[in-house]
Amino acid sequence: MEQELLKNCIIYCRVSSKEQVEGTSLESQERNCRRYADAHGLKVLEVFVDRGESARTVDRPEFLKAISYCARRKPPVDFFLVYKLDRFARNTNDHLTVRATLKKSGTELRSSTEVVSDDPAGKLMETMIASFAEFDNNVRAERTRLGMRERARAGYWVWAPPIGYHKPMEGKKTNIVPDPARAPLIRRAFEEYAKGIYTYKALAELLEDAGLRMPSGHAVSFQTVEKILHNPIYYGIIRTSGEEYAGCFEAIVTRELFLTCQKKTIGGVTSAPAPRSVSNPEFPLRKFVVCGECGASLTGSAPKGRRGKHYPYYHHQSDRCQKVRFIPKEAFEQQFLEFLDSVSPSVRYQELFKAVVRDVWQSNYRALDDQNAKVRRSLEKLEQERQQIFELHRKGTYSDEDFLSQKKLVNQQIERLEGLLDTRKGERFDMDAALTHCFNFVGNATGTWLNLKDNHPARIRFQQLLFREKLTFDGNKFGTPVLSLVLEQKKTSLVEKSSLVAPRGIEPRLPH
Repeated sequence: MEQELLKNCIIYCRVSSKEQVEGTSLESQERNCRRYADAHGLKVLEVFVDRGESARTVDRPEFLKAISYCARRKPPVDFFLVYKLDRFARNTNDHLTVRATLKKSGTELRSSTEVVSDDPAGKLMETMIASFAEFDNNVRAERTRLGMRERARAGYWVWAPPIGYHKPMEGKKTNIVPDPARAPLIRRAFEEYAKGIYTYKALAELLEDAGLRMPSGHAVSFQTVEKILHNPIYYGIIRTSGEEYAGCFEAIVTRELFLTCQKKTIGGVTSAPAPRSVSNPEFPLRKFVVCGECGASLTGSAPKGRRGKHYPYYHHQSDRCQKVRFIPKEAFEQQFLEFLDSVSPSVRYQELFKAVVRDVWQSNYRALDDQNAKVRRSLEKLEQERQQIFELHRKGTYSDEDFLSQKKLVNQQIERLEGLLDTRKGERFDMDAALTHCFNFVGNATGTWLNLKDNHPARIRFQQLLFREKLTFDGNKFGTPVLSLVLEQKKTSLVEKSSLVAPRGIEPRLPH
């Protein structure tokens, strides 16, 4: 006790919410810390207080001042005293880094309510408490997100009210209501736009003349008008995280009016009729095949005959070229299927291709492991740099501003490299399964194309997968197109023996 009477400390208090600032939390923290100091014979040199600051990072004004104070004072500050360790930091890495920085200044961390000591058991307990503080912080954040999602699912708007709405009262059971001043103008925006005579810019000017202003007092821009007209909140729908929920608040416009505005030309002066669709399920090769003579696209139509029956044809769009005229749909698509058969890879080729890809994939795995090892070494160096930044700040080489700037820069580099490692985890997948899945489609291209009859978008994507450019047709047969990489390999690479190393168990003969 004789030695402890000569020791001193600083007190650090923190609260993270406005309610705690206005309450007694800060006072009770300081009072408890002073009681601890008196009981242990410590002289309180300074008290540092952060009001409404989160402990998720060390970028807190008074916290940084407290660290600088400990680094500069001679003789050193003996103890950095907090009410609880979660007041110090809610991030384990920051906790250990800052504690090490304080220790180099001759300052020990102490809690007035928790046991902190330098023996192995004390260090273990401190690390566990810091880890639990971080875990608790993450759990609270997750609960907040889930709570907001559940409230949105129940029909409550949990964010700042959009223009045209306001929230008359705070609290969990309150919701947004139409703003008496702005809601009629928002409704007018939809009604005027539905007429098809206004551009976004012209409508913004109209609303400005009518008196519509943003909450900041500025006039609405045409970009804001566009967002308003496409935001489903105005007909009572909450859209968040790719999902939609019915709101339990009054809508400003009807669903019919909202949907009418979605059909108008975006930013156009008038409402334009919808253009004829290029993608027609009845003619999957329409616009996908071009004339080999003049390059014009083939289209499809089904003119009505004398008895009222429709006769579907593929035909030319150019009157000046007579190479491709009217070809019956069934005959044209049958020729296309025969062409698919001619370019589809054989079973033997598929096995050979899979074996080569497996070889390359295994080599890539080894290269990926080497790259990850380099990234981990870079992370170790950055961790050392981060420690050096704290050390330079402790010595006074870095000002608080320089410290924050350098720390932010290093943290960004660390986050980028850690993100790279996380991303590469997803690169390890079953290549055999992937190849099998691929050749289930490509190996039987004709069967796949026929099976996709009822899924027109998928059929179009499949055609684009096989052929990187449009097909050509000269009136009798399809020309040689630019194939996909898998089909191109069949046509070129496997013909060149020098470019292929035969895998075990497969004789490198040319495919038939």
